[in-house]
Order: sequence, then C-alpha cells, then structure tokens
Amino acid sequence: MAGVSIHKGAYTSIGSDSSPGLLFLRSFLAAIDSFNPTDHAPIASLLRQDATLTINNGPAIPAEQMISMLGMRGTKLAKFGHDLHTAWDIAGGDGRRTVMYESTSFTVFKDDQEGVEARVNEFNIIELVKSDDGVLRALELRTYMDASPVSARAQAVMSKSGQTQ
Repeated sequence: MAGVSIHKGAYTSIGSDSSPGLLFLRSFLAAIDSFNPTDHAPIASLLRQDATLTINNGPAIPAEQMISMLGMRGTKLAKFGHDLHTAWDIAGGDGRRTVMYESTSFTVFKDDQEGVEARVNEFNIIELVKSDDGVLRALELRTYMDASPVSARAQAVMSKSGQTQ
C-alpha cells in the first residue's frame, strides 16, 4: 500500500520535515499566490515543460499558457490567494506522487472600490514525477471548482465602473 501523508491547515504551516509532496505543495501555492514571482520559487521551475492544467474536465492548457495567465493576474487583481484546508500526499511506486488538496481561493479586483473578496471552493489534484535531475515537478494539474463567484464579482465591478466586457 502506498504511503499517505495528510496536512490540515494553512500551507505556510507545512513543516520542513513533511513528505516530499506536501513540501512541493507549500512551494507551489506560495508561487501561484504571489504577484511577484521573485518573492517565491518561480512557478516554471515547479512544472515539467510538458505539464498541463485541466479545469473542470475542460481542454488541457499547456504549462506555457498557464504561466502566462498567472502573470496577467497582477494587472487585474489587488489580492489573490489560497486558504488550504486539507492536503493529501500519496506516494506512488516509481517515485511518482499524487497531491490532492481542498482549498478556498480568494480574489479581489483592483477596480473594486468595495474590496469584496470573491471566494471559491476548490479541489485540486497534482501528479508529480521526478525529473532527470531528481527534482519533483508537476506533470498534470487538475482543478475542480465553480468560478461563478469570481465572474459575478467581475461583472458587478465592471458595471459599477461603467466598463463593458
């Protein structure tokens, strides 16, 4: 049976003696939550070049496009992050690991004079593989969420500021 490690609470509280998958998750969430990639490990170094992101069983998005999308957030958002609830790291046979986690993401738009946080419950799965250099990197990322609170808030902000979509 594969070994399983579980963490409950903020990703910043994942200890340095945690399992490899949980340590990866701590670095990954810090990187994707940052608007300044020099503050944390750059996201590109955590992904294989052939990594993909799938949202709600939609088409797979290549890593390059995912990184570009994350970079654009800083132009529209005042605040973005994840409150981690529970994470599981499951060791596979050949050095692979599966990290699953429940979180709530929060988004505040720059143009939102009220500063309302749009919150979205998420369930995520990250398939990790060892690269040639022995470092764990994400090969496949899957996210399941209902992003309608973010869309609704974006629409409300645009209508209040007189912008159109």
